[in-house]
Amino acid sequence: MKKIMILILTLCIALPFFGDNFSWFSQSDSRWNNERLGSGGTSIGDSGCVLSCLSMLLNAEASNPYITPNRLNDWLRQNGGYAGTDMRWQIPGQIDGNGLGLELVAQSTKRNDWNFLSDQIDKGNKVIVKVAGRRSHWVLVTQRNGDINKAASYLVNDPGMKQFEQRTLAHFGGFRSARSYSGNWLDEEAFDLESEIYVVPVQNDEYFLYDINNLPHPADVYVTLQNKLSVGISGYFILGLFDAEGKYLRTVDYEHASVSASGSVDLLYELPDVSPLNKANQKLRIVYSKYFSDVPSMNDTTPLTDKGVINYTNVTGQ
Repeated sequence: MKKIMILILTLCIALPFFGDNFSWFSQSDSRWNNERLGSGGTSIGDSGCVLSCLSMLLNAEASNPYITPNRLNDWLRQNGGYAGTDMRWQIPGQIDGNGLGLELVAQSTKRNDWNFLSDQIDKGNKVIVKVAGRRSHWVLVTQRNGDINKAASYLVNDPGMKQFEQRTLAHFGGFRSARSYSGNWLDEEAFDLESEIYVVPVQNDEYFLYDINNLPHPADVYVTLQNKLSVGISGYFILGLFDAEGKYLRTVDYEHASVSASGSVDLLYELPDVSPLNKANQKLRIVYSKYFSDVPSMNDTTPLTDKGVINYTNVTGQ
C-alpha cells in the first residue's frame, strides 16, 4: 500500500557562495574586457578594476537594476562619470538619483587605516580600497572576520581574477587608500524565508491519471519570504535544483515579485517531477536574481538561506 511520509530535509549544502555571497565581476570577462574605458585609450580589461568594483556594489544594491561593468561604463560615459579614464567617484551613486541607494560617504588616504576600514564595515558600508603594490589596483572589501588591524581579517572581491577565489587583504599586503559606500545590500541578510520550503504532491486519487499516461508526479512548492530591508525589493526568485554537492543543475520554476519595504510575499512554484528529490538525492534552493536565466550565475545572484524543506512525498511501502 502507499503511505505518506513526511521528510524534513535540512539543506546544509556547500553552495558556491562566490564573493562571500556578494556580487563579483571580473574585469577580464570576455563580454566587456575589450571595451574602451571612459574616454581614454585603455580597456576595461586593462584598467577597469574600479569600474568593476562599482558594478559589484550597484548590482548588489536594492535600488538599482541589473548592472554589469559594460552597462555602467556606457552610463558613466554619457553622464560625466570620467575624467579621461579616471573615475569621478561620486557620480556612480547618481545612477539611482541623489540621496538614494548607493552613496559615497567617506574616504581615507592613510595607508592601512584599519580604524577607518573597520568602522565603515561596522556601519554596514562596503569599501573599495587601493591595494599595496606597484601597480594601481582596487578591490572591494565585503566584510571583516577577525581582528580589526590584521589584513587577513578582511574578505575582498578582486576584479583582477579571471576565476573567483576567496582572498583577503593579506594577499596584497594591506591597502593604501579607501572609498566607502552606503547602500541597501542584497546579501543573505536582506531576505528571510519565514517558513520551510513545502513540497506538496498531487492527491493520491489523482495518481492514476499520471500513471496510466506514464507521466511523472508533479507537486506544488511554496514558501513565505520577508524583505528585511527598509526599501522595496524586485526581481526573480528562482527555484533551482541542486545536486548533493551543491552544484546548480537546472531551473525548476521562477516567480518575478516585488516585495515592499519590510513586507512579505508568498512564493508558489510548480515542480513537474518529484522523483529527483526522492531517488536522486537532489535538493531545492531559492536563488534571488535581478535577471532571469535557466542557469543563473552564482557570481551575481544570491542563494537564500532557508529553514529546510518539508517534502510531503509518496513512498511505496507495505
